[in-house]
Amino acid sequence: MVPIVINENQQFDEESFKDFLVQTCRQHKLEGIALAFAFIVYDFDNHTITDILEKKNYLNTIDKISGKTLSVFYINSQDSYYKKRQEQIYQDELRQRDRNSQSGTISFLFPITRKPTPTDNAIDFVKSEFELDENIKTPFVLFFQIDSDDNISDSFIVGLKKDKLEEAFLELRDHIKNAVESVDKVLPENYSNDQEIFNLIKCGVKSGKFYDFMNEKVKLKLGIGTIISLVKLIAGGN
Repeated sequence: MVPIVINENQQFDEESFKDFLVQTCRQHKLEGIALAFAFIVYDFDNHTITDILEKKNYLNTIDKISGKTLSVFYINSQDSYYKKRQEQIYQDELRQRDRNSQSGTISFLFPITRKPTPTDNAIDFVKSEFELDENIKTPFVLFFQIDSDDNISDSFIVGLKKDKLEEAFLELRDHIKNAVESVDKVLPENYSNDQEIFNLIKCGVKSGKFYDFMNEKVKLKLGIGTIISLVKLIAGGN
């Protein structure tokens, strides 16, 4: 598990965010820590996912399952600070408008809005960077692959639908487990075959008990050429 820390003293910076993501992926591949990657994308208001990521036993289980196959990113943000502060500003503005109204002063007629939190900005950036539909609802798991030039070469999304804590954890755990088990027979000499490995991961996740593919363009279509390449990948052929 790889936390991306955003705290109350930081401004969200797209370039720094992207650099951290790319550099970490590159480093993990070079060090043999990961064959592919995943990103848990959630709204801070979704307390179920927040609770999963804050409970050590859940987090350690996912970390152990992902092992040296999948690096799983998630945002560890102090959004509660931002939300509390924005609520204070919002209430202060309401009280000021009420005082103005009682004294006969005309208040400004612009809407009172809350500023986005770091997590809000991070979600918007991920959707933009991976060219995802803005209307895709969180939470979801974004599985992705990078090529030898550190470019995002492929990705797919699986929605997280369960609301109860234990069920939601099992759903997330099974997606990660299916992804990892789908490539457990790939031989080390074939670890550089990025696309073939990612194709196996797609198949593994899609075959799981819980799945909801949310991006039509990434549905896997297996042709005879792909099947042959996957067999060679597992068997160690050239």
